[in-house]
Order: sequence, then C-alpha cells, then structure tokens
Amino acid sequence: MPSWTFVEDYGSQFPALKSSSLNFLVFSTHSISGTEFTGVLDVAASGAALSTIGAMLNVTSIAMKGTVTNADDTLTVSVASTDPQVFIAGITASIPLIANHVRASGMSIDTISTTKDDPDEGPKQDNFDLSVTLQLSSSASATIRAQVPMNGGVFTLDGTFQNVGITLPDLRFLMGKLGSGDNWFPASELGPYYNDPKGKPALSLLGISLTLYATLSPFTISVTSVEVGIGITGINLYDQRLYLNPIGVWITVADPLGDDTELTWAIEGTLALCNYQRPGDYEHPDVRYDFAMDLTNFAFTAAYERAAGVTINTMLQDLLGAGTDIGLPPSLTLDQFDFAASANKESGKLTEFSADIAMSGGFGLFANLDLDSISVSFAYSA
Repeated sequence: MPSWTFVEDYGSQFPALKSSSLNFLVFSTHSISGTEFTGVLDVAASGAALSTIGAMLNVTSIAMKGTVTNADDTLTVSVASTDPQVFIAGITASIPLIANHVRASGMSIDTISTTKDDPDEGPKQDNFDLSVTLQLSSSASATIRAQVPMNGGVFTLDGTFQNVGITLPDLRFLMGKLGSGDNWFPASELGPYYNDPKGKPALSLLGISLTLYATLSPFTISVTSVEVGIGITGINLYDQRLYLNPIGVWITVADPLGDDTELTWAIEGTLALCNYQRPGDYEHPDVRYDFAMDLTNFAFTAAYERAAGVTINTMLQDLLGAGTDIGLPPSLTLDQFDFAASANKESGKLTEFSADIAMSGGFGLFANLDLDSISVSFAYSA
C-alpha cells in the first residue's frame, strides 16, 4: 500500500519537521490541490503515534482534511479528522464516565515550521490534539483537549473556560460514585461566599481536567482522577475596593469509579483591586493578582509582580482610600505586591490585612543613591 509523510515532500526545505508529529504520521493516500489537503492516515503504518487512538476508535484508518500552505519560508499545516461520529463512538465506549455527555470529538494537526527552526528542537508550533466536547446542560458545553496519546500510558483531557454558566447538577456526572448529590462541593465551608441569605450566587465553570490511563492489551482506559474548577464572581471583600473575582473552588476526585475514591478541595482565584475613582468596578480593576485561601480560617495570601503602569500613589489610594498620601513621589511604579489577609467567617468581610509593596522609579530624596527599588509595608485591622 502506498505510504507518504509530510517529511518526504517538505523535509529538505523544513528540516525541523523531522522532530515533529508529522514525521510519524503515515498517509495511505493524499492529495494537495493548491492549499487544499485531503488524506487518509494509516493507523498501523503510523505505529506508536496512532496505536492508542486507533485502539480507542477501533479503526485502521482516519480520514483527514484541511489546508497546507508553503509561503515566505514557512510551512503551515492545519488538518482535522472528518468523521466526528467515529470519534464520539470510540470515546463513549472507552470512557463510560462521560459517555452520556459527549456531543463532539475529533483529532487535529496544527504545525507551523520555518526554514530557520532548529532541526533538533522541532517547529515552534506542533499541536497534535484530541478534542472532546461535553454537553453540560441545554445551554452550556465545554471542550477539553489532550495531546493525542501515543503507545498507551497517562494522558490528560483538560480545558479552561470563561463565561460558562453552570449549576452543581450539571457536573454531577464527573464525580463518579460521589455524583448522587452535591456533597462533593464545599458549600458549608465556603460560608457567606456561597450561602447568602438572599440566594445562591451564580456559578461559572473555570476548568475541567480528566487524567486517564490507557492500556493497549487488552485495550482499556481508566479514569484516575477528575478535577473541576467552579467560580463565584464579584464578592465584595472590603468596602467596594477589593473583590474576589472569581473565587475558584477546585474539586479533585481521585479514582471516581473505583473503590478508593478520594475527594479534596482547594480554594484559589483572583483578587481585583478597584480604582479609587470607580469603587465597585471589579470587572475593570487597576490590579489583578492570584490568591490562595485557607477554608479553616478564611486566610488569604496573594502576590503580584509588575503591575504595568500602576503608580504606588494610585495603588495606596485604591486600597486605603482617595487622598491617601505617605509622601512618596508620584512617579514610583509598583513592582511587587505581597498581600495577606483574614476574613470574618460569618460575614466574609476582611478583618485585617497587611501588605509589602516594592516599587521603582524616581526616588526623590534618594535619587542620588544607587537604589534599584524601595519597599513599604503597612497593616490594617478593623
């Protein structure tokens, strides 16, 4: 049976292809007309590159279609599988945990190689991906991706998301044996951040990650762990100045379908510091920085580096109120901001916080000294 790889036609011009996924993928037939490409991948001839996906789909060939462009010393290959039903059938049969929620699936190759790419390092972009779209509800879906697994072993389907509204029941299917209710979610531990007397907050999906293990003979795929991130947005921590946006609840379920199921939680997310002239505008803050939170005592720790363009005077007014002035030159720029705080477990509001701020710029009285940066510390207690 005739066989062909991209390296045969393009390898001499683009030597880095020999270190790319395209070097291992063998086509039994192919056609290039202008920039239009069609071809059929030969699973057996491609060896380890397609052994796992071939066993998962129970196929000997995979039809592909897309574009190939060779211009300006750059080769751009963008092709994808053409039969989603084959992938849907294979995924649902191999991964029962998500079987009833798979709505689309496929495989894609996106490679960009230049004549200057290092042959030993391969192209700067070389993506060979498996994608699976999960239907979470009538209005919400999520696409998770993995590098196409080769020759069995561990692989991870994951994705991060924005503006995907969900409810807890939408994600129960991912919890395996724990999915009969919502006890997998730390509702009571979140206190006022989730249990508002006025009603439950809107939830958004932050991420999904499935860690899988493929065994080739006999072929099986086991789910070793599931991680789901759920966000709650716009939580006012301090006087419409400092917000949790979002607070991210990350739930990990190890061995969700097995006998040793374990559940762990982690709380992290983003703190938003509003401009002092726009209190409450947490969607357009002066500074965003990542935080981690301890649910046992509602303690926060956060750090941020290089808040471009934010002067220290603006930063202090954002946090401490308009007109705050500690006598530093207005040209000083924030370099690093380390923040620690504690909140009341009943109200969720900050009871105390401290900050260490490093800055650079014109140091006024210190201008003639050899200073790269200067720092200031302060604390607040309600």
